[in-house]
Amino acid sequence: MAAPHRLALGFVVAVLLLWAGLLGWTLQRAALPPEASGRVIAVYPFGWSDPAVTEAAMRTEARLVRQTWLTNAVELASDDAGFADRLRNTGAIAVYRAQPFNLFTLAGCSGMPPLLPSLRRFG
Repeated sequence: MAAPHRLALGFVVAVLLLWAGLLGWTLQRAALPPEASGRVIAVYPFGWSDPAVTEAAMRTEARLVRQTWLTNAVELASDDAGFADRLRNTGAIAVYRAQPFNLFTLAGCSGMPPLLPSLRRFG
């Protein structure tokens, strides 16, 4: 492999490692504390089926808001304190605040305001 190709490959690998590290850090910081409640996204281990995820989540007596396009994640709601902890006790590997996804927000779960204001339809 020629030297320029090694340099380009090294740059791509460095960018991917930096991106993966920042994504992991962001996801770890976005996880809810055990006492959290409200509308959340619960992520269960990869490989769990929709019925297994739903059954585990329903053991917490939560309200099912909707399934997600990921088979191992579900959106739920509960106003009881300690909801995030109960989800983790049923097998959830992560619990995040449910945020509406906007194309211009960072990762859809950062809690940052959109970079561009929503366009409103007049008339």
